[in-house]
Amino acid sequence: MKHTGKIVLALSLAVVILLSLGACGGGNKSYSASNSTSSGESTSADMEMSEEGFDEAAEPGGIEVVRPQDRKLITTVDMQAETREYDSFMSWLESHVAGTGGYIESSNMYAYSQHERSSDLTLRIPADKLSGFLQEIGETCNVLQRSVQEEDVTLSYVDAESYRDALLVEQERLMELLEEADNLTDIMSIEDRLTTVRYQLQNYESTLRVFDNQINYSTVHLSVHEVGELTEPEPESWGSRAIRGMKDNAKDIGRFFQELGLFIVTHLPTLMLLGLIVIIILLATAKKRREARERRRQQKELIRTMHEQKNSGENSKE
Repeated sequence: MKHTGKIVLALSLAVVILLSLGACGGGNKSYSASNSTSSGESTSADMEMSEEGFDEAAEPGGIEVVRPQDRKLITTVDMQAETREYDSFMSWLESHVAGTGGYIESSNMYAYSQHERSSDLTLRIPADKLSGFLQEIGETCNVLQRSVQEEDVTLSYVDAESYRDALLVEQERLMELLEEADNLTDIMSIEDRLTTVRYQLQNYESTLRVFDNQINYSTVHLSVHEVGELTEPEPESWGSRAIRGMKDNAKDIGRFFQELGLFIVTHLPTLMLLGLIVIIILLATAKKRREARERRRQQKELIRTMHEQKNSGENSKE
């Protein structure tokens, strides 16, 4: 029992060392982070966030989407909706689109019967008012389907701007050379190049105008159907709920093993030290544990022998 108590005490000491090292490591990380903040240093990501700034737009359903201001995003929305009050909804839609500063780019109406009409519309809504507009549509009619696609054209936009600026500089330089030219050959050569530069410049400016229109005004493809009764959402079946629960459980298990693997990797030196301490303790006490096992074996053998002698004596008396 004394040896066992020593082993338990040694293991407890090793655990205390492990916890102390972990606490020291956490303290060092906090200290380095605070030093970085106090000295005015920041990571590149922090610098980009501070320089670019962000816009927060609340999406329907309470989801907030944070978008950097200088990204060039072309947003396209596809929606299918139904309404029981077709005429009033279309009037509301027309006035509301104009109220946001947008416009109806195209509209096609189909009348299958007096109470069965539909319209396919392409709406252009200012990008900064798109979230509010979608939320109000969801409150005015029954939205059956909605998908949002965002295309990042930042690189293409920046390239077009760079080419345009370079052509503007070249055009200005060509105008200066044209004023200084004193022979017909140079004049014709400069004018020929100037014509090419102006043509390319118009193309890039046209491209930038198209980009600006697509970026500043999001496109909403809306299909509206007139119905007598609104479509009720189908209740989730037992099977779909079970499958969703299994998927969520599998994700939780995956996250658990990821965190476990991360813990083992980050604390590997400490775990190795703890394992070494345990091995040293086991090796140091191996002889004593063998002796203790031998004593227990001898005691059991002695007790067994005594029982046999006692039983044999009782049998001889009988």
